[in-house]
Amino acid sequence: MKKLTAMLLILAMTAGLAGCKTSTPAAKPEPAAENAGQSAEEEQPPVEEAAAGEVKNIGIAIYSMAADSCVGVVEEAKLVAEKYGWTITLLDADGDPATQADQMNTLVSQKVDAIILNPTDTTSLKPSIEAAVEAGIPVFGVGMEMDDACMSLLVSFAGMDDYTIAAANFEWVAKTYAGTDAKCALISGTAGTDSTNKTEQAMEDVLKDTDIISVGSFDGNYDAAQAMSITEDLLVRNPDLTVIVCQDHVMAGGAASAIADAGKTGEVAVVATVGMSEYLEYVEDGSIDCAAYVLLYKAGGFAVEALHDYFEGSELAEKYYLAPFMATKDNVEDAKNIQFDFNPAK
Repeated sequence: MKKLTAMLLILAMTAGLAGCKTSTPAAKPEPAAENAGQSAEEEQPPVEEAAAGEVKNIGIAIYSMAADSCVGVVEEAKLVAEKYGWTITLLDADGDPATQADQMNTLVSQKVDAIILNPTDTTSLKPSIEAAVEAGIPVFGVGMEMDDACMSLLVSFAGMDDYTIAAANFEWVAKTYAGTDAKCALISGTAGTDSTNKTEQAMEDVLKDTDIISVGSFDGNYDAAQAMSITEDLLVRNPDLTVIVCQDHVMAGGAASAIADAGKTGEVAVVATVGMSEYLEYVEDGSIDCAAYVLLYKAGGFAVEALHDYFEGSELAEKYYLAPFMATKDNVEDAKNIQFDFNPAK
């Protein structure tokens, strides 16, 4: 891959899953999804006529509309809300927890019927969630899991199990490079967050009884340029490096670009959690060797559907997770046609 292509790869992959998923990486001891169905690329079906019933106003407190995955969450929520004749009040925190706390309070004062919360932080939103619950407003979490104190206040949650998805990535590494004494590095998200902790734990658990050699975990902070710099340094310090696992596709873009610039595409593999369908093209062209593929933004539509059931008297599960599809060059066409379903967490 030429240098120009490498730089285009960075630019193309800069706004991804990280925005709506910054602190609970993908996880995995559950089997990867294998069922294929309606293409994620197909047009959405025509919106049905609004169902009869009370019109609800659903507040969405989103992490940041600068992230394409967050835009997807909102678009999916609006599509389902339109089906029921409901309205959406959207407030964008632009990644700032203090702003989001204020916006949660605004939604409470506006007396919305429910709040879909895509959190900016794992701990600080507890008072705002409590205020909503005390006002009789159910809060449905999507994307990133928060700490137990916050999660216990939610009516439900839809996302992905970070440990399970991370473990799936490392299981692919362990299986693919078994018996080779391969060297593996992790470019993680943000140090100390729940998602990064789970990803690092998955790496330790999966690789401990293998011959795969871990050269360490490095904080990429969901940034392509930072991941590129880390990879450049790794290639110098570890000329025999075999594979780099990235916590998301944004950082995978930076890693793949550095590998291409070093002339080592095909020599050093990139494995990543991928959360947007357009990034499957990088699996097709070999920039990413394996992707734990999961369309997390589908949580927006699922949350509205679940809230509709809730208002109809149905009991919701505490958590719903998506299982990833492990996409490689060999099965990427199947990945394009996968129908993802949220299932109650076990």
